[in-house]
Amino acid sequence: MAGTASWRRLLPSPSSQRRLWPGPARPPPPAPAAAPSWPRAALASARSRQREAAAILAKGAREGGKPPTPPAALRGGGGRQRRSHSAEPGTLRGHGGRSGAAAAGPGRAGAERAALTGLSPPLALQRVGLQLRATLENITRLRAEGEDFRWYLKLKCGNCGEVSEKWQYLRLMDSAPLKGGRGSATMVQKCKLCSRENSIDILSQTIKPYNAEDSEKFKTIVEFECRGLEPVDFQPQAGFAAEGAESGTPFNDINLLEKDWNDYDEKTKESVGIYEVTHKFVKC
Repeated sequence: MAGTASWRRLLPSPSSQRRLWPGPARPPPPAPAAAPSWPRAALASARSRQREAAAILAKGAREGGKPPTPPAALRGGGGRQRRSHSAEPGTLRGHGGRSGAAAAGPGRAGAERAALTGLSPPLALQRVGLQLRATLENITRLRAEGEDFRWYLKLKCGNCGEVSEKWQYLRLMDSAPLKGGRGSATMVQKCKLCSRENSIDILSQTIKPYNAEDSEKFKTIVEFECRGLEPVDFQPQAGFAAEGAESGTPFNDINLLEKDWNDYDEKTKESVGIYEVTHKFVKC
């Protein structure tokens, strides 16, 4: 009996058996399901719709008019209409009201067309007037003299907002052809940042003198026709001309770089001058 008891003491207890002998192996976790792939037919159809929409918009851009809006089927909507959350019940977006792109304004719509076709939105035409204000003393008919007069401007790209670091000048005698044979402009240049071709033109019929009765008032002395280029600053320099208010004595090659100028009129024995020259731009 003593031998049997000692032999039993050598056997492991049930709890130690559970620790030493693991139970049955657990089944491996299920493999993740494969991601669904697009059918080739659906991909080909989507690409075909995109190519057709790009062709329609590119044709409208080449013709110079407003690019036509592709049909709903070409925009990938499949002809389905979605209900607007902000519209009244029963009103469908794109049917009873403006679509989201149209409601957001032409800027967003142009950006979406550019993203779809790879083309920049059409250039917006606008006229910008340069207004001058100065104090005149015994002088009148202050004006830009000759077709070689240089209008020193800083220009901003209407597409990306880049402003030229250096002063650039425009002259009536200069002319450059527009892309696509659409005429000419005083200056045509490509933006260094976005590579878009922009233009600006001096409207010669809008050049006007600044007279004695205009003293200390803003007056438009020239207008520019802008397509993508907008003047944001002006620096008057040499090339202005004027004449005595009473004597008519001509004064040529007036330099307004310092914003002040003075001289002496021999006929009237009086001093003449132009002081406190300032400017601003206005949309016409």
